[in-house]
Amino acid sequence: MSLRIEQKLDNTFFTETGTRIYTTGAHIVPMRIKIGKKQRYVWVVGEFKDDSYLDGKLCSPVVYTDRLENLLQG
Repeated sequence: MSLRIEQKLDNTFFTETGTRIYTTGAHIVPMRIKIGKKQRYVWVVGEFKDDSYLDGKLCSPVVYTDRLENLLQG
């Protein structure tokens, strides 16, 4: 089941919708999210390795930033 479906079932949303990229390599880590008394776990990218693509073109994703526009470089 996808993260989006899980959120709909729980009637909670904590992600932005929009750009979706493909990466050939990334380090992922579990993140615990608490919503009221419920807790859920989700995989998040801790570090990108190798090439990443947006619409078939190379891009450089940024793991952590203060603005949505800054998540991708190039």
